[in-house]
Amino acid sequence: MIKKILVAAALAVGFFGGSAFAAWPEKPIQIVIPWPATNDPSTLVATAIAPVMSRDLGVPVKVVNKPGGGAVLATAELAGSRPDGYTVGLISIGPMITQVLRGKTPYKNQDLRPLGLVWSSPFTLAARADAPYDNLTELAAYAKDHDLRLAHWGIGAVPTLIAMKAAAVGGFQWKETAYSKLNPLLVVQGDADVITFSTPGLTDYVDSGKMKLLAAMLPNRVPAYPDVPTVAEQGFGDAYSIWFGAFVPKATQPKIVDALSASLFSAMEDASVKRVIANVGVVAHPTGPDEARKRMDGELAEFGKLMKSLGIIE
Repeated sequence: MIKKILVAAALAVGFFGGSAFAAWPEKPIQIVIPWPATNDPSTLVATAIAPVMSRDLGVPVKVVNKPGGGAVLATAELAGSRPDGYTVGLISIGPMITQVLRGKTPYKNQDLRPLGLVWSSPFTLAARADAPYDNLTELAAYAKDHDLRLAHWGIGAVPTLIAMKAAAVGGFQWKETAYSKLNPLLVVQGDADVITFSTPGLTDYVDSGKMKLLAAMLPNRVPAYPDVPTVAEQGFGDAYSIWFGAFVPKATQPKIVDALSASLFSAMEDASVKRVIANVGVVAHPTGPDEARKRMDGELAEFGKLMKSLGIIE
């Protein structure tokens, strides 16, 4: 209670046209996630974070899933919500960067303000265990005389863009197909040769000897598979990642942004939250508001160039 009073006093500022914003927080805070709850790593981690933030801020913190439109619907709703610090969105690089560049969103990247980037999903390129290539150099050599079928989420998805960039560097083209319900069984059963997929979802297939990992789609190697080099290490593209960040509407008071950011990152250091992060397999990398904005601005420019070079946007 004392902490809540101190926070409220510190955040007593003019709000909404000069009216006194005398106390914050004073009602429940929502963490909106734009994906279905079932088996979603972000939902699992956010559900662990919520009670820790609640104890810290002195008000209930609830996780609400609002799936639809490739995460664009909930992100648009967040961008248009009241900038009062009571609605936070946990959004990924897709609806924040690549979908914006493709003109698929009713909002601009700048309509949302980052509390920070929180973790990345460890995506990898994977193939059948008996494929005649073990890395991207061997894959590129093989692809010059053979069609390689790539299964992916969609042309605008960041893992797909990383794979497309790798093909451009390697001097070949994928015979690619997007799947609304992507599944490693497409590779195991021979319907595709290579897949872009979250590493935790591939673990059972790799451990059972049915599939192998060709490259990690992260700036650093996946902790669970330290022997698998990244795309960048193999010289087939830049060190992008499929990051997730926490956002609020752009007009949210700076002091509220700082308080929410501090509470979120403090919660991520809680032992119970760290256990969940380790279990679901995301790679935590807390990055503050200013650094997050700088990274996003850079990626808007970099992905814009990449997508133009691939003919995805004009």
